[in-house]
Amino acid sequence: MLQDFRGVTREEVEIPTQGVLVVEGPNESGKTSLMDALEMLLEHKASSGRADIKATKPVGRDVPVVVEAEFTIDDLRLCYRKEFVKGKQTSLHFPGSAREALSGDDAHNYVRDLLESKVDRSLWRALRIAQDEPIGQVNAAEGMDSLRRALDAAAGGEDPTGDDSLIAQVTEERNRYLTAQKGGPTGDLARSEARLAEARELLTRAKAEHAELDAAVDAHAQQAAVHRSHSEAQSALETEVTRLEAAAVVVSERRQVASDADTRVDRAAAEHDAALRMVRDRGDLVSEVERERDRTKAARKAVEAAADRLGPAQERADGARESLEAAEAALTRARASLDRARLTQESEHRRREYQRLDTLIDTVEGIGDELSAVDARLTEVAIPDDAVERIRSADESLREAVVRSTASAPTVEVAGSGQLVVAGESREADPAWTERIVDDTVFEIGDISLTVSPAGDTDAVRREETSARRRLETVLREIGVADRAEVEERARLVDSLRGQVEALRRRRTDLLAGETLDDLRTRRDALRNLLTDADPQEENGGPEDDAGPEVTTDQVDAPVAGFESPPELADPAATAADAETLVVTCRGADRAAAAEAETVRTEHATRVALAEEAESRLAERTTVLERARETASDSQLSETEEAARKRLDEARADAHKARTALDDALADAPPEVLDNARASLTALQNEERESAAAVATALGRVNAIVDQGRLGDVSAADRELDEAERENAALWRRARAADLLLRTLTTRRSEALRAYQEPFHRAVVELGSLVYGRDFDVQLGEDLTIRSRRIGDVTVNYDSLSGGAREQLAVIVRIACARLVGTGGVPVFLDDTMGYTDPGRRLTMGNVIASAAGTSQVIVLTCDRARFAGVGGARTHVMRRTAAATE
Repeated sequence: MLQDFRGVTREEVEIPTQGVLVVEGPNESGKTSLMDALEMLLEHKASSGRADIKATKPVGRDVPVVVEAEFTIDDLRLCYRKEFVKGKQTSLHFPGSAREALSGDDAHNYVRDLLESKVDRSLWRALRIAQDEPIGQVNAAEGMDSLRRALDAAAGGEDPTGDDSLIAQVTEERNRYLTAQKGGPTGDLARSEARLAEARELLTRAKAEHAELDAAVDAHAQQAAVHRSHSEAQSALETEVTRLEAAAVVVSERRQVASDADTRVDRAAAEHDAALRMVRDRGDLVSEVERERDRTKAARKAVEAAADRLGPAQERADGARESLEAAEAALTRARASLDRARLTQESEHRRREYQRLDTLIDTVEGIGDELSAVDARLTEVAIPDDAVERIRSADESLREAVVRSTASAPTVEVAGSGQLVVAGESREADPAWTERIVDDTVFEIGDISLTVSPAGDTDAVRREETSARRRLETVLREIGVADRAEVEERARLVDSLRGQVEALRRRRTDLLAGETLDDLRTRRDALRNLLTDADPQEENGGPEDDAGPEVTTDQVDAPVAGFESPPELADPAATAADAETLVVTCRGADRAAAAEAETVRTEHATRVALAEEAESRLAERTTVLERARETASDSQLSETEEAARKRLDEARADAHKARTALDDALADAPPEVLDNARASLTALQNEERESAAAVATALGRVNAIVDQGRLGDVSAADRELDEAERENAALWRRARAADLLLRTLTTRRSEALRAYQEPFHRAVVELGSLVYGRDFDVQLGEDLTIRSRRIGDVTVNYDSLSGGAREQLAVIVRIACARLVGTGGVPVFLDDTMGYTDPGRRLTMGNVIASAAGTSQVIVLTCDRARFAGVGGARTHVMRRTAAATE
């Protein structure tokens, strides 16, 4: 709760123990003031005079700045309140606990010690993002004990850095000589440095001795004046404290009187309430008796009405039952006639089915005979599948060889006529005579001898022709045909026969419709047996062969045994249907009449039971009323209530007088004024003692300088400087050795620290994947800060990221820390974030913030609620804009 804090007149905010709270308000509505006020309440005393605390006072108003918070630490509930600038009061209460309340510095110190022991203050500061501060990274490896414990638990064991006792010892040894932060001299080394400086300045101080004495005298005079001022103020304040203490005794006495009066008021109020309650109870009892009497009369009338309806309803039910039984008998007769008609139709159907099967079997058997004949013919003319192709290939090869042979042999033509000798054989030549030369041939014409030789490749060509001819003859012999034409004719015949076989098989399959011929014969025999058994004139006939008994046309057309042709009816099925309809109608009427009778019977029984119950209740309540009036009449109860009311009014008047007297005493001497006066007196007494001590010190300094005399021993100063330099050099060697050892151990410890970075890395990547996708990753440093961010194949150093990306990673890291620490952590404050984040990623960042709702407190301060629309399940607090408040 804030009151008169900067521009906020009054604002109360309830923060859930877990989940996300969005504090929404326009600029200058005081959102940031909430976080600043909480910081002031927990960190600074109410009496602090810091400039930033004074600046929270509203302009133009002389009122205290009030900050109050109710919170829980380690199952302890606290209500903590401070008034700054004016009043400067502190109070601490423990709601729901018997602990004694605290005030002043006691309350402040108690809360401060509790926070130091139970709250991780470094984590508290790290998980806040303030509006007026740059968004930096969380150095999760420095301090933050709760986060270190969470990382240890997530890594499945203790801190992998092991026992830090050695580092602690080295650190302690190093810190004996050097400061922890800047490495400057401290302890023995600082004293050695001081001794060295003092030795170097010894001569200078001797020369300045007289000037130092004058300064000491002036300082003594100033301290004496301050001491006189403190003594006078102390005396005046002691007088005021004595007056206030006397007034406090009066306040205590009047408070006791007021308390006694309040007790008498409570007792009188209780008595009046009891009397009034008895009067009201008597009235309620009288009204209840009248209601029960009216209810009994109504129940009796309802019983009579139900009895009048019961007789007619039962008569209607009996009539409906007789109609149903008659309709069911008619239905039985109609169904018997329908069954006889159906048996006649079934016999006719069997005769037709027998004739159809007999014809179908004959047809299928004929197709089978024809198929056997075609298969036999196909076997006779069948040739191998590749026969035609082989003969064609061999014939084409022969033809090509013949053509090449003819083309390669030379031709001799004779233009005239006459006798010539060819290869030793005499021939008669004429102009049309030609001769192809395949071997060396000698032509003799008269005395002329001419030798003609064919080309060099003629022999090879002729051998190819002979080989091709032999291959063709071999293939023809293997297949058993004379030539190519015959094999082609047989191939066409085979294709035709195969087509006939396929057509016959398809027709047989279509006729069988998934059944076999044996199935058809079995069905036909079964029908023949049924028809034979149904013939009354054939009693002992048996099968003459395997195909079954002969069934004649007369037997097929004979009527079914045991049944006579029914008389001519309009339609047995229609008659049965009408009978069933009538039964259904009668059955419905029977059920309705029976239900009506049962309903009326049940209603009558119910009315009787209700009437009896009403009479019983009436008798019971009447007896109770009579007994109550025997104890106290109605008029006696009214008189008792009036007397109790008068006593209550008198007690209230006395209590008002006592409270007025107490208020007057409190106005003269408020308790807080006495407490403040006592605290001021204590502070003033301390200041008076300090000023007295300062006066004595200043006087002693003057006397010491006077008694000291001049410091003129220069040789003694030189010896002191030499000893100081030797001591200083030795201490520096020890300090540098300890510092080197500490840095070496720290480096090794940092390497071990990286072993349990994985839980923190995993938590950051898990949340970041909600925003950047599954290919998101980060690289962490030894202090667990982010060095770079990777999305897919693109890696960017943290310092090179955009402002929006760094803002998103800052929020992700803080939410990851909060989730790791869990319920034992501290709240996360996000003041005016998401300003650099685009609308698309604001929704996914909402998922990140919402993920911490189950274990942590997240407080979001924003002027634009739409930035956090993606935070599911978040509660919203809207700031009231009362005046200009610092954002």
